[in-house]
Amino acid sequence: MKAAVTLEAAVTLEAAVTPADLLTLPDVGALAAGPEDASETLLYLHGWGGSKDLWWSTLARLADPRQGIAHRGIALDLPGTGGTPLPPGLRTMPEMACWVTETCRRLGLARVTLVGHSLGGNLAAQVALDFPCLARRLVLVDAALDPASLPARARWPLHGRLGLPALRLMRLASLPLAAAGRGTPQDRTLGFWRAYARRTHWYTQANRDDRALQRQLQALTDNPLPPARLAALRLPVLLLHGARDAVVPVSGAQALARALAGSELIVFPTAHHCPMDTDPAGFAQALRDFCRPLP
Repeated sequence: MKAAVTLEAAVTLEAAVTPADLLTLPDVGALAAGPEDASETLLYLHGWGGSKDLWWSTLARLADPRQGIAHRGIALDLPGTGGTPLPPGLRTMPEMACWVTETCRRLGLARVTLVGHSLGGNLAAQVALDFPCLARRLVLVDAALDPASLPARARWPLHGRLGLPALRLMRLASLPLAAAGRGTPQDRTLGFWRAYARRTHWYTQANRDDRALQRQLQALTDNPLPPARLAALRLPVLLLHGARDAVVPVSGAQALARALAGSELIVFPTAHHCPMDTDPAGFAQALRDFCRPLP
């Protein structure tokens, strides 16, 4: 294990981050950056209550040729989030993994590096297990692989009678902070609270279907991925984790790193649950180093 070094640089991000309509998939919310003929394509999967916008800075930095090889990056809105409606029959993480694979097929992507955060990390690992021909490498960011270890508050939305009211209350309580985060620059390291306000704004904009949020969370709860199962993976694995994460403790990532031979763990010492937002430059550099050409 090694500690991440903060590499915040005074750099203007000029790489184009484009909206979903340029990807020709009207039923999938997405952002994209980088040359379409790049040798490496990274597919980003956000967590519960997140959206594709979480990856904006990472997309731009990895696509910037001034910082090294320019990589193609595509960040998806997961089903039920933002620009991606929730299909009626999609209820489990393996079914969501099928959706990811089908979306890649529609985009003409044969091999990708999967980058998943929190719930998206669980999903990325499921894709790598079920569709090994698609996954070139796997990056797990504060990945929720052991749903039983999540704090009790994470399961409030699944309460039979109080779940939907709890989600509505969460949204109402978030509005003042979301208003403070509106217009916050995408390409800046702003400290914990301003970055959290920016993410809260994205949450209120992209997560308006409470039943979809419930279904996503239930799919995660029903899909534990213990280290013994992930040991079956036969691809390079990078674990990125915030040392101060109170949602998915770093101890889980440390245990997984010990179980996966050849994997690498980088801990961001000042980060909580979203290291890509706490240290965008250091996070992007960790990905860039991991995506060096394979032999």
